[in-house]
Amino acid sequence: MQGSVHSFQSLGTVDGPGVRAVVFLQGCPLRCSYCHNPDTWDAQGGTPMSVDDVLARVLKYRGYFGRHGGVTVSGGEPLLQAAFVRELFAELKRQGVHTALDTSGCLLNDDVDALLDVTDLALLDVKMNTNDDYLRHIGLPITPVLDFLK
Repeated sequence: MQGSVHSFQSLGTVDGPGVRAVVFLQGCPLRCSYCHNPDTWDAQGGTPMSVDDVLARVLKYRGYFGRHGGVTVSGGEPLLQAAFVRELFAELKRQGVHTALDTSGCLLNDDVDALLDVTDLALLDVKMNTNDDYLRHIGLPITPVLDFLK
């Protein structure tokens, strides 16, 4: 299986516990007015990579993870590629690596449910606290995020 990868960060310290390798995926359905990564919005951009390609890239840093670190997948919005992330996380878990998902929680379906089964930590970015603010600043309603949180 292939995913569309935007970039990697080798020694992240703010995307979950410990020192982490961070994988930024390409594609996002949101249009946040304050987005830090608008270059990840276009789902057609990015570099096609297999799970094995991503594993080879992130596991080079395994020696830095220590007891608390691991791998975080962020974006864009990783839920757009939930089946790919699930396969990646399943292999990381087989190898004893902590997994974290950094998501806006804007999607919920069977692929996302399967992904959450192999996710150690979900970092949910609730961007606003009212539906009106979500519609105005994000471009989508807050309802899917609240459903994801449940």
